[in-house]
Amino acid sequence: MKYPFSLWTTISWTTLSLFLAACSAVDKNITSKQSEQLKLHQIYINKDGMLLDPITKLVIEDEHTYVNRILEHLHQSEANNLTIYIHGGLNTFENSTSRVRDINPAKVLAEEGKYLLFISWHSGPLTNYADHLFYLRRGKKATTLGPLSSPFVLMEDAFRSIARIPASTYNLIIGQNSIIKKVRSKDELSAERALPLLQRDGFSIHNSAVDVGMPFRDWWSVINPTKLVTAPFVDGLGTGAWGSMLRRADMVLRKDIVFDSPVDVDTSTAVTKFLNKYAVRPQSNSTTIIAHSMGTVIANNIISNYPRISFANIIYMAAACRLKDIEYVVVPYISKNTSAHFYGLSLHTYRDIAENTYYDFVPRGSLLMWIDDIFGSTNSFKDRTAGYWLNMVRGAEVTFGGLATKERIHLTQFAIKGDVPLAHADFSHFKFWKEDFWRGQAEPLD
Repeated sequence: MKYPFSLWTTISWTTLSLFLAACSAVDKNITSKQSEQLKLHQIYINKDGMLLDPITKLVIEDEHTYVNRILEHLHQSEANNLTIYIHGGLNTFENSTSRVRDINPAKVLAEEGKYLLFISWHSGPLTNYADHLFYLRRGKKATTLGPLSSPFVLMEDAFRSIARIPASTYNLIIGQNSIIKKVRSKDELSAERALPLLQRDGFSIHNSAVDVGMPFRDWWSVINPTKLVTAPFVDGLGTGAWGSMLRRADMVLRKDIVFDSPVDVDTSTAVTKFLNKYAVRPQSNSTTIIAHSMGTVIANNIISNYPRISFANIIYMAAACRLKDIEYVVVPYISKNTSAHFYGLSLHTYRDIAENTYYDFVPRGSLLMWIDDIFGSTNSFKDRTAGYWLNMVRGAEVTFGGLATKERIHLTQFAIKGDVPLAHADFSHFKFWKEDFWRGQAEPLD
């Protein structure tokens, strides 16, 4: 073969593009009409922790003025609730800002008295792997040595892809076929036994009807042989992109410029500035924090750093954070704030298992399953993602064992069909700020 490296590169980037599409939404154009609303209801942080204008995409230097305007508008609105929403990974600038426009927070404020504040962060397709390949070295950006060492990083990812062929093939054979089973798997049986015990111990369970297997339209393409080729590349390339996204999640609260600057440099982001000021203000309204997928990693950072903020409700939708993150962050917070409620929302188990991209050209499973099976470092059960229903149900007794009472812990599994979230990226297509949604009753956006 004359051009093996070029062919491998083409396959690799094509595969990565498919992977990155798994959690992203469709881009929409944003007009200048929403400029004022976007600036009053959205804080957009780029990959270096800088505040961006949600219309022009330019860096805003005066972060204090920007967040002060939001705080003043919140105060003048006399809203009865501040709802902070944090989206997940693999969202572009365009779909993050269009989400605010589509939801129309001004209308929600006028009709429901809820002030929606969107915390957005740069996690768009391809850029995560590009950072891993060209810049990130041991957690820092290496602007000179990074590009020079990129061929070696690419070779390492290539060798990882080759070495992972047996594991990825095994996962395909075992995992892909589970969607057409007509009998309970060991994990399902374990979860079924756990549910009555959770209800006995006082957990608030909002569970859909149990369904086994998927209809033909959801599994006919499972035999697509192409995934036997793409699966190793999803592993080899996706692991680096996953590490880059975790770093970007940390950048939402803290810039890393301190490592190359004087000690007294301001490393706080616009989100940190907002939270610092909001935490010390008299809170006449209730506060809710809602996070989707990787947004739960950021939410955990907020909850642990701002115990003074009284969150009445903590809602994690398809949480990509680990069970032990909830145990170590959310549980201590709820123990001290005895009026706070936690809601863990999950897709129906078979929706997580059966999710596929481009007619099964890549391995099946939602991002949560990819994290558990491929990208994440799963050293124990508590390292598994908290948003996958079978993980949460089986791990709930241990995760929330530090609470004296469990009725403020709500675990919700949506139905397998109907007008409910059916894929990992679907949660923002519904009115996720409503309590009925947290209990499994989905209402689509207008």
